[in-house]
Amino acid sequence: MPDTHLAPAAEAIARVHLPRLGAEPENIRALIERHAGENWVRTLALNPDTARRFASYFEDLFRVNGARLPLHERELIAVAVSATNGCGLCEIHHTIALGEALGDAVRARRIALDLHLAVLSPRERALVEFAVKVTKMPKQIDESVFHNLRAAGLDDADIIEALEVSAWFNHTNRIFIALGVQPDEKYFFRDAQDAQ
Repeated sequence: MPDTHLAPAAEAIARVHLPRLGAEPENIRALIERHAGENWVRTLALNPDTARRFASYFEDLFRVNGARLPLHERELIAVAVSATNGCGLCEIHHTIALGEALGDAVRARRIALDLHLAVLSPRERALVEFAVKVTKMPKQIDESVFHNLRAAGLDDADIIEALEVSAWFNHTNRIFIALGVQPDEKYFFRDAQDAQ
């Protein structure tokens, strides 16, 4: 007899079997609600310890204030890494967040669509190039890369935070790609509304 607490295959949002929204253990429901019941948190909530660790790091890394890099630069790195890795979930989520942080949804979409053609400031270009290098060829990061970042106005503490965001998104992308987590429908509707 099928388990009625599991979502049917037609509603699959990941490669794992998820309980219906609201059927989660009480101790994890608040975390899911704090993140609007999004597919990524529902998927990770199958292992409450993983969900708590992941959400705690995410919430701290992407807080609006108190980080070294402004939010739009952290979102820019998230988009650059996610686009490079082909993580649709993170790319659409953070493209929308980048648009909000920049106050320009069209510019954010242009950046996500083609990092090479996007109009970026020298500092943004240095961050994007660094994030892509961390993603694709970290052994090619040498003193010249740090020199370019410093020339663009970043100090060494800023560079460490840029590295942290880049590396964390490589971690995140691999989790969600492997789990096959689908982007929430609301992101597509929101994207269509922004374009009007």
